[in-house]
Amino acid sequence: MVRHSKSVAGLSAAALAGCAVGIGLSAGAAAASAAHAAAPAPPATITARLIKRQPGTVKVGTVVPLSGLHQRIFINKRVGFALGGVGEAQYPAKTTDGGAVWKTFGPALHVNALQAPLSVTQIGVANAHTIYFYGSGQVVDTTGDGGKHWWQAFTQELSAAVVPGIGRRLVWFTQTSNSANLSNAVTWTYVSSDGGKVWRYTTALGGGF
Repeated sequence: MVRHSKSVAGLSAAALAGCAVGIGLSAGAAAASAAHAAAPAPPATITARLIKRQPGTVKVGTVVPLSGLHQRIFINKRVGFALGGVGEAQYPAKTTDGGAVWKTFGPALHVNALQAPLSVTQIGVANAHTIYFYGSGQVVDTTGDGGKHWWQAFTQELSAAVVPGIGRRLVWFTQTSNSANLSNAVTWTYVSSDGGKVWRYTTALGGGF
């Protein structure tokens, strides 16, 4: 009898624990749903602006000192891309000799101290023609023609990540939070098929890789 009672008590405790877990999961799901519900509707389309050279910034083809180079990505033994600092601004930088010499191949993407929302820290390369920068700010800067033109798309939220998608697509993840609590953050996904000129909101998982 005693063994049976202990068994019943154990089953009852397990059942209660299961209920508690279920309630916890339901509460978590409810909180997530509430966060999404409270978030403003994302814009259906974000159109980038053409980035032009600003007064006081260097010309395309200016040598970037090795000390000014940040993250670097090589697509083969000779050609590589990086974010390079020259003076008080950051530029897209490129090498064609394996990293011995780096030069700017676009206008300034961010000017220090003046354009905090426009700051970028990460680089991504889809191919020799499509290069992009993002991170820490509210923009993604892209080129789809190897640097002849650069486009800057701005979001009211945090520009969290950009990754290559199927074909020529780029997938951009932005993140919004309705309070200081980051657990309320909501991720919005945008896809561009034209090298970052126009971004369209999508609900496809992972941007429909």
